[in-house]
Amino acid sequence: MGKLDVTPSIVSTDIFPARPSFGTKGKPIVVWANYFRIHVKPVKLYKYTVSASERAKEGASDKKGKSGKASASKGTPKEVKGRKLHLAIQKALEQFRRNQPGLIVATEFKSNIFTLKQLNADNGIITVELPRSSEGDQFDTIDVKLEGSTEVPLAKLLEWLTKMDDAEPRQTYPKYPDAVDALNGILGTRARSDMDKIASFGSKFFPFGDREVIQALLVSSRPLVAARGYFQSTRLGTGRLLLNVNITHSVFKISGRLDEIFRKLDVQAFNGRVGWGAKKLTTLNKFLQKTRVMVTFKVNGGKMVQGQKTMQGIVVASALSRRRAQDHPPRATQNWEFPGPKNVEFWRLDDNGINGRYVSIYDHYREKYGKTLNDRLPVIQLGNVEKPVFFPAEYITIPAGQKVLARLTGEETTDMLRFACRTPFKNALSISTDSREILELDNSYLNDFGITVDKHLLAVHARILSVPTVKYRDTGKQTPMNGSWNMQNVKVYKSGPAIRRWSWVNILFDERSLPVDGSIVQEFGSFMRGKMGIGIDAPTRLAIDSISANNVKGQGPGSLRRYFELAKAQQITHVLVILSKVSQNDRDGVYNAVKAFGDCDYGIQTSCVVAFKFAKSDPGYFANVGLKWNLKGGGVNHKIQDETGVLKDGRTMIAGYDVTHPTNMMDSRRAVGAPSVAGLVASVDRDLGQWPSISWEQASRQEMLDNSLTNAFISRIQLWKKHNKGECPSRIIIFRDGVSEGQFSQVLDIELPLIREAMAKTCPKGQQPKLSIVVSVKRHQTRFFPTKPEEMTNSGNIKNGTVVDRGITQARYWDFFLTAHNALQGTARPAHYTVLLDEVFRYRGKAEAANELEKLTHELCYLFGRATKAVSICPPAYYADIVCERARAHRPEWFGGGDTASESSSATANTQNREVHENLKDTMYYI
Repeated sequence: MGKLDVTPSIVSTDIFPARPSFGTKGKPIVVWANYFRIHVKPVKLYKYTVSASERAKEGASDKKGKSGKASASKGTPKEVKGRKLHLAIQKALEQFRRNQPGLIVATEFKSNIFTLKQLNADNGIITVELPRSSEGDQFDTIDVKLEGSTEVPLAKLLEWLTKMDDAEPRQTYPKYPDAVDALNGILGTRARSDMDKIASFGSKFFPFGDREVIQALLVSSRPLVAARGYFQSTRLGTGRLLLNVNITHSVFKISGRLDEIFRKLDVQAFNGRVGWGAKKLTTLNKFLQKTRVMVTFKVNGGKMVQGQKTMQGIVVASALSRRRAQDHPPRATQNWEFPGPKNVEFWRLDDNGINGRYVSIYDHYREKYGKTLNDRLPVIQLGNVEKPVFFPAEYITIPAGQKVLARLTGEETTDMLRFACRTPFKNALSISTDSREILELDNSYLNDFGITVDKHLLAVHARILSVPTVKYRDTGKQTPMNGSWNMQNVKVYKSGPAIRRWSWVNILFDERSLPVDGSIVQEFGSFMRGKMGIGIDAPTRLAIDSISANNVKGQGPGSLRRYFELAKAQQITHVLVILSKVSQNDRDGVYNAVKAFGDCDYGIQTSCVVAFKFAKSDPGYFANVGLKWNLKGGGVNHKIQDETGVLKDGRTMIAGYDVTHPTNMMDSRRAVGAPSVAGLVASVDRDLGQWPSISWEQASRQEMLDNSLTNAFISRIQLWKKHNKGECPSRIIIFRDGVSEGQFSQVLDIELPLIREAMAKTCPKGQQPKLSIVVSVKRHQTRFFPTKPEEMTNSGNIKNGTVVDRGITQARYWDFFLTAHNALQGTARPAHYTVLLDEVFRYRGKAEAANELEKLTHELCYLFGRATKAVSICPPAYYADIVCERARAHRPEWFGGGDTASESSSATANTQNREVHENLKDTMYYI
């Protein structure tokens, strides 16, 4: 596959350019990819769109709520989703199979059904009944509606794979998504069928029940477990279909009997509103709310049944007290905020339903059922405000497989990473063996659809690219080994303008914390000046050199704001912020406050260090901090010694941009209405050492950039011209981070015109830069494994510099996988690069275009300025991501670490003017 013959019509287009050739540079090797080949027969396949609605319960009528609008829950059909939809589709398929013996059908139990024969559905509606979860002898009536049928273009997809010849210069990307979705639906049907054994979420499958995988309890008061599962997705290769299978991990609510869970977490009823016990129960209560549970209860007629209910949480006394206006409301023993069974009473009528009295839950179970409850455990609320239903923990079971979307704390993240970190060999073995059983890839059911999946991982050709030499000042240079090097006996390539006025401040988190002595700060300055060659004078001690973390957000004399006012008055340009401890997720807001004051309010560069590390005067730690200082000050830490290809004439500007969204936040309430944040960086000269940035807000969860991109790009081109005698770059290479394959066309349709507009406004006609856009992605599921011991690292991974551009790619498109870094643990994740537009590389020589782009991307990974190692994704994309994170730090109203309701409610949309100070706009303040 070293040579590729494509039609001239494809070569001539710059948009979605065909691969000009496969790369040839580097040492050739063979690696295993986590892909299985799929063999598919061109069968006739039909697709139906499915939806379901629940009929109004008998006797129900429309009721008006507080808004005056009719309630959707009573009197009118209600859309069915989630678990109930899964069960309804399952019931409907059972009816179809009875009516059409031998029917072969598949589904993802969400929105589609796939069959080899058309279904016999006269009016397109199938009525099924499901047991009502709260009433074991009652049923809900569900109407399952089918729309279609549509024939899936499976044969056309298989034909295209063999030719890859587009009839038109530009086609929709990706190819034949309906056919690929159908194959994914068929391949996942068996694994999704039994919800009690396998929890499925999109393309991810987590085995529980009989085939429960190893789980790890996260050490915290939150009832969470880490679970290992499998991801699978159909991919298009050159001339073949592939199944990408990978190990995946996620966080779930703990499962089992609730009383045993309480004992594991050392949870007991609590008679107070403050203290560690109350805090633990408050945290636990938050995570138990809306949990699906199984309970045994009595229905009309005295029959005991097991059913499903939704937990509203732990009974909280202060919540019960709000119902005092009602007759005989439930009550709790005074001062018991989280009461046990003896401390919660409800009004119970006698057998005649006439006379009543208050009785505790403990006594109720003893008198009615002869059961003695554990009076030390909290009581659970399974009802609602109007009709509370109290249950003891002993009779509640939490089923497995309930996913949690909350952001993890620092300790939980550590535990999760420890659980997920496995050697490449273990992961490859699990994918080759266990995944086939869990995903049922060898089930004869697939043969019914004409599908078979190969039993062995795919072997693909790869190459290990040559390592570049890193250049420092004068004759200094270093040759990286295993993707890293050190700065012994070398100085930074270029120092920025001398730092004349700088100072330091200690932020102390408790009374036991001691400030770092000024002599250590002096030593740090001397190290940067003498060992690193950074122009810097001795530090200036200010009247304030220590601040309590409690005063960070204050306004008084000892506040952080007052410190920055003093620093500004003393013409301080850089501040070293020494933190006495590291706060998990910046929950106290100290880091965000430092960056907001420094970056936005006062225009002073800030660098945060940890006291116990900084106080050791370790040269390695000093050097790491010093690298950041030089970048903030406008310097260049190192560069690649041999400038080749598009870099040789010094006329190439490289840019990167990204968008981050309000997801995975500590407080999910803040995500509502929180803006997305975009960040753009660009080089300013041939050294590729300085990457000033610009960031801005845009509509929440909108990935495609708006018109602000034009002005942002104008500012980057103008800055380039400022550093290059007023001349525009000859070419601009853009690394767009974070978009999915389904959004590639949108980048070209929406963002490309905005970039072209910026170039037209800044560069004279006839001198427009040539443009290339490459999408860089790290969040994918492709992994590679070495096939020979001599070609693996100490951690069992493939070697850094490994590039794969064939075997699992499509010849029609230009993409490649690059593992530039050396993974010290776990399984290395390569970066995936796809060319969306190319006006640069192919015009410099088709035969070498692939080699040149791969070489450029690889060598850029050695130019991440604050490290002496190759990074996993090229710096333009990496820096853009950091810029977005810093912009989030500037907006604590939305993205702060605290999770109190008052902070959340105070957030407003008035953060548009949270811009970086004029002093820092054209610097790498964000590093």
